[in-house]
Amino acid sequence: MKIRYAGFDYQGLNNLGDQIQSIAAERFLPETNLRVNRDTLASVHCYPNHLLIMNGWFSHQPEHCLPISNSILPVFWGFHISDWNDSWRHFLSEENLAFFKKYEPIGCRDSYTAEKLKAAGIEAFYSRCLTLTLPERKKNPEDGAIMIVDVPFLLPDFIEKNGLRMTHTINPDTTALKKRLQAKKLLYLYKRYATLVVTSRLHCALPCIAMGIPVIFFGNPLDYRVSIIGELGLKIYEIPKQNSGADSYKKALDGLFSRVDWKPERLDFQATKKEMIHSFSSFLHDRLIKANNLG
Repeated sequence: MKIRYAGFDYQGLNNLGDQIQSIAAERFLPETNLRVNRDTLASVHCYPNHLLIMNGWFSHQPEHCLPISNSILPVFWGFHISDWNDSWRHFLSEENLAFFKKYEPIGCRDSYTAEKLKAAGIEAFYSRCLTLTLPERKKNPEDGAIMIVDVPFLLPDFIEKNGLRMTHTINPDTTALKKRLQAKKLLYLYKRYATLVVTSRLHCALPCIAMGIPVIFFGNPLDYRVSIIGELGLKIYEIPKQNSGADSYKKALDGLFSRVDWKPERLDFQATKKEMIHSFSSFLHDRLIKANNLG
């Protein structure tokens, strides 16, 4: 049976973190023959036997996402279910539980997604995200800069004056090809020039950790979407709320900045990354064997 390979498209979305996750996942495939919109997977009917790595965040449109037709062979690794919309109610329906059962075990990006699926009777495990498998850079930049990526407040002058403000936000109507090229450009800039990355973006922090770049991360420590950051050993600095007046907000920011380690060491992640690559390569190989046997 000839296996073809599919990758994701993200129609109408403005976060280049989606493309970065796909770039990381598709490094494990020999080619990409087809692109399908992640949020409307349930309506995809293509030539049979397209393998698709389910690495990422699911989903803006849960009712249109799962289950997938038999023309797609899903490989669940780095799978995350959101709790901000109706995704859990839909994905834990009888129909979708049968779908997960068919393709278990389900590798999950965060522990919470794994535990919740296991509680529903699905074999699941904590796999982390494939953006953590990106290659380590060979050397630190001699002509680099601090890169400040989507941090929603001004940082201390000694960071801002030596920093370059960047964003993962892009016009949602940009073509899929241009989004992908811009995501590749961001990864190149981080790898080649970043002496430090300060960010609130999960899929800026994770690939930079993989590449051996020091990272400062601002976010919500209680949000399981970013729990992987803390589990890797990187501190999550909580962003103050802006509903208490300008003076109180400034005071909260000053208190936050006094607690930040502005000269962090890079995380020593390379041994764990090697294990991840081996585990996923074996997992993917097993899925290919299973698909061929079914064929």
